[in-house]
Amino acid sequence: MLLAGVGLAVAVVALVVAGTILPLAATEESPAALAAPSRPAAAADMEAAAGRATDALLARDAAAWRAALPTTGAARRSVDSLYRHLVRLPWTEVRIIAEPVEGLQGRFYVGAVGELGGADPQDRIMARRVYEAVVRDGRLALRDDVTPAKIRGQQVMAFEKPVAVRRNGLIVIADKAEQAAAEELARAGGPARERLELLGISSRKPVVVYYYASRGQLLRSLGEDPGEARIRFFSHAPLHLDEARTWTRDVGVLGPALAGKEAWAPQMLAHELTHAYTSSWFRGARHAPTLLAEGLATAVEGGRSFQPLRDDLDSGEETFPLEQALRARSLWKGNALAKVRLAYLEGASLVLYVLERWEVAGLKAFVRAVSDSDLRAGGLDEAARESLGVSWDELRAGWEEYVRTLP
Repeated sequence: MLLAGVGLAVAVVALVVAGTILPLAATEESPAALAAPSRPAAAADMEAAAGRATDALLARDAAAWRAALPTTGAARRSVDSLYRHLVRLPWTEVRIIAEPVEGLQGRFYVGAVGELGGADPQDRIMARRVYEAVVRDGRLALRDDVTPAKIRGQQVMAFEKPVAVRRNGLIVIADKAEQAAAEELARAGGPARERLELLGISSRKPVVVYYYASRGQLLRSLGEDPGEARIRFFSHAPLHLDEARTWTRDVGVLGPALAGKEAWAPQMLAHELTHAYTSSWFRGARHAPTLLAEGLATAVEGGRSFQPLRDDLDSGEETFPLEQALRARSLWKGNALAKVRLAYLEGASLVLYVLERWEVAGLKAFVRAVSDSDLRAGGLDEAARESLGVSWDELRAGWEEYVRTLP
């Protein structure tokens, strides 16, 4: 459903109850038309209109789009803006969907759903609006855009004039004003993908990357504040109709945070692409330990010194003990940056140790077994024995020795 993940019906109802829905703008209909009786549009009316709008979008025909979704007053600018944003995207396939807002006659979610440039998933939602629609004299008309603020700027609608740069298995979406930076980022995708070979990742499945020119744009696109301003580069599940987990993830890049660090872009992308492609390693497991996810990504990223971790282990009083870090739902929340970086080194070194001794197959089995455990001492020991044939104590001792061999 187009309500995926956000409880939009509740949001729209709340606006109505609070009396904050904007009044209908004056229409451009003739006095005679205004006098004609009208009724709220029915689902069948909107579904037929959505089908025509789909054909118009695929044909890149703006006039046909306006004819498919006729408007009066305040809805006109919204419908035109929706078309201008959607037509700029490299759709593999797309359809416009219209779904009624439960309990509110004549209110409909209208959204664009499909596959973008061959990237997962096939039911990606790239834009959503809520319209008030009526039928008068047998003709449909969208009278007002009553979209809740939370979703108004989500996905591609966060960009004033979106462009999509396709290169090296990346689909980089950015504002046209940032096209040069988006192209540079897409070029970095080549060396980034080479680094994925460390984990045996050879998939060429495209990944969608959002290049944000500001934190405000990032927040509009996500529709929420992730709550950790220190995170500038990240991966996240794409918004889509089906609630099942997707095979890959999208990547978000806060462009200004790359200023002066452009040479690091391939490593940053390698880190985030690792998240995108290894999220499936945790599918169906009881947990998805952040330490393991970040460990995989940081190992592929490379280039970090493990001296801080050696110093911490030698101190005899570990700042963030490995077992505790494995149970942490977030490595960032409530932790100083030095402690976060230490955890990333712990995760990366654990991944590199298991990879060197038991290779990729053993690493996958280990990640799966730990993720399926209760993450307590007994569960970790059972996971280590099941996947690698050693006890947790043996694994930990071997890991500590291995850390001392790292750069």
